Amino acid sequence: MKIKKKLLIGFGLLFLVVVFFGIVSIYYIEDISEYSKVTVKNNYETLTFTREMRAVLDENDLPLNPAMAETFDNALKKQEHNITEPGEKESTADVRKFFSVLIDPTVNINQKVNAEKNIRLQLKTIEGLNMRAIVQKNNYIHSTVANATFYLGGIVFVTFLILFVFIINFPGFILDPLHKFTEAIDDVIQNNYDVRLNLKSGDEFEELSGSFNTMAANLGKLENERLTKIITGELQIKKLIEEMPEAVIGVSEKQEILFVNSSALKILSLDEKNVIGQSADGLVKKNGVLKNIFESNDPESVLKIPLDGKVSYFQQKSFEIMTPNLKPDLFSTLQYSSFAAGTIYVLKDVTESLEHDKVS
Repeated sequence: MKIKKKLLIGFGLLFLVVVFFGIVSIYYIEDISEYSKVTVKNNYETLTFTREMRAVLDENDLPLNPAMAETFDNALKKQEHNITEPGEKESTADVRKFFSVLIDPTVNINQKVNAEKNIRLQLKTIEGLNMRAIVQKNNYIHSTVANATFYLGGIVFVTFLILFVFIINFPGFILDPLHKFTEAIDDVIQNNYDVRLNLKSGDEFEELSGSFNTMAANLGKLENERLTKIITGELQIKKLIEEMPEAVIGVSEKQEILFVNSSALKILSLDEKNVIGQSADGLVKKNGVLKNIFESNDPESVLKIPLDGKVSYFQQKSFEIMTPNLKPDLFSTLQYSSFAAGTIYVLKDVTESLEHDKVS
């Protein structure tokens, strides 16, 4: 699975959980709000209407004067249009029936007193119905709040689990391959071209590891070819130097003996195993001929060296080896420079030539 697809699935799941969380939250908030609004609108208004009717009865003597009767009737009409609970309709109808008796001028005072008593009883019944409904609706609201808390808590827990999995796994499947790539690149920098990555993640990292392995293999092949050329060149040069009749001595820029051919070893009376890689300064202290060769300031001086029981003459030449050094400039241009990589000393036997000159 590609990294992009993994991210889309992960963040998509998280997005769906957040959206679901929002929808559930809005649903419960709207449900609680609407239910509370209905409770206030219906039940509390009914209690207000009954209180107004009871106030008329409490504050006025029978028979009621027309103004108070109208006030009672207006409150009763409002109640008749605000019936919401079972049994409330019948009690309201009884209030209307007894109110008609209460305001009937043909009814005697005793009947009016009984009608008032019945009205109070029915108002009490209406209030009881609405108070009980308020309690029930309040309990329902509390239950809804508890359910909302439970469900939202569950959603929060699921969201936390998803985020926790993301926090634990997301750095892993991104950073772990990058760490392996970093280690592999460090190995390549150290010229270890045999390093290989084996990522079976099925994503871009697997493709990238394949490309890295191909690159490392190609670099190893190029390095082997380069080393082969260098070694071949060194062997060819060494063979050429060995076959030269002149004595040849090579010294590095660190004053270490790089090579000495057979002619030079014979002149110096040294063994190749005890010379190659040794410090020139250390050998000079033990070998006077070598000291004369290195300390000669005349680039074409003639050295007198005892050889095979007689004195031989050798003309010395020295060549300083300069190696090119290409390095990038700060302004993205190439600067060509060179540095000393050592010196080659060549000793040519001129004994016969000098003796011939003397004879002539």
